[in-house]
Amino acid sequence: MKSLRLIALAFFVAGCGPKTGGDRTVIYNCAASTSGIAALQREQEGFFALTGIRVKLNPFSGEEKLYAMMAAGQAPDVFYTNGAVRDRLAAEGRLLDLRPFAEQDPFFQRLRTEVRAAAAAPDGGIYGVGNWTHTCGVYYNRAAFAAAGLAPPTADWTWDDFVAVARKLTRVGQAGDRPGRYGLFIPAHFIECFEQMNHAPIPRDALLLGISPEAREVYAAYLGLIRDGVMPDIRHVQALGMQAAQMLESGRVAMLVEAVPHPGLIETLTINWGVAPLPRFGAKAPRYFRSASGGLSVSATTAHPADAWRTLAWLIGEAAPYQPNPVLTDADFVGGWEAKYPRLRGTGFREVWTLSERHAGGDPRYFVRFASWSMGPVMTRFQPWLDRLWAGDATLDEVVAAVSDINAGVRQDLERQLRSPALRPAWRAALERELAAAK
Repeated sequence: MKSLRLIALAFFVAGCGPKTGGDRTVIYNCAASTSGIAALQREQEGFFALTGIRVKLNPFSGEEKLYAMMAAGQAPDVFYTNGAVRDRLAAEGRLLDLRPFAEQDPFFQRLRTEVRAAAAAPDGGIYGVGNWTHTCGVYYNRAAFAAAGLAPPTADWTWDDFVAVARKLTRVGQAGDRPGRYGLFIPAHFIECFEQMNHAPIPRDALLLGISPEAREVYAAYLGLIRDGVMPDIRHVQALGMQAAQMLESGRVAMLVEAVPHPGLIETLTINWGVAPLPRFGAKAPRYFRSASGGLSVSATTAHPADAWRTLAWLIGEAAPYQPNPVLTDADFVGGWEAKYPRLRGTGFREVWTLSERHAGGDPRYFVRFASWSMGPVMTRFQPWLDRLWAGDATLDEVVAAVSDINAGVRQDLERQLRSPALRPAWRAALERELAAAK
């Protein structure tokens, strides 16, 4: 029976692709997960019976594939976009403005205030609706803490406490030159969350790059973890070829900063683990990471706009694989997830989530802090400097000194964008105003 189900699923996935005929089929760019596809396949049968809309799943394989599908005139109807991609595609007229549907559908009012706010584009349109939100925390190995005589971390711990604990958890390897277990690991893409905790000014939709004194402090502290040997450097992690979750599971690290919730961690970790809030910086009030930056969009070329909207609303607000969904105001998210994953009880998950709601700092990630038209121009110049910084091939002073040249190049790119015939008038006017006002 199991083999028959797998064969049926294989035929189902193989059938994903551009729709044909005049039926009410909506193509959804879903995550390329076999279990997720199977769950949605079961769910969509009930959705079809209720609405007459057939959802065809197209496993998502990256933004470049999405752009290629659009260029070929085969865009899926519903697909994920982050803030930068969403506004860029909307500015080129590739996304459907969802305002006529959102304004009439009670579903939109069920969304959290910050999710609805994030949906508003510079021209006043709605080109995407948030489909998920999360915070982040410090996952830790309870057995390692107990063996070191350490109490579990609490919500009032500071960065200094965090580092002191990491030192006590670090164990020298047999060769004596590299720890057999590092105290912690913070993936580089989470450094923005610590900037926020240190009260670095983080604008939204900025055109140009800036590195504040508070951000510099965090960069220096992050480098200090590598220098002091309590955290592996990025090159070592890449050489190991391990995912961050595998490092925690295998005992290579005792603490790991990751997303909360993180289904992959919840479903695969076999160690006795807990999760704690991010450490504070001294006496500064906490500003916990809360994502509201990505969501589902609808192609401007969809043959069935109303059906595509109904499918989008179903995926976010009704489809069982995504419930209870934290973007909804009427969902008991924590209770629902504890029922779905009983092992969450007593891990600290509830406490971390509650604190992130009480002290929500927003989303500090680069594709949120930079406007859609400057995200690419900034990061193609800034990211190589960050990579060199974390690798020890550039100093913090050199990175800060490069900001002026980075921004000069960004301005040139933005001026070229203004000359693009693909840019719609309302968006062109918005970019002209912002570029004139940017310092």
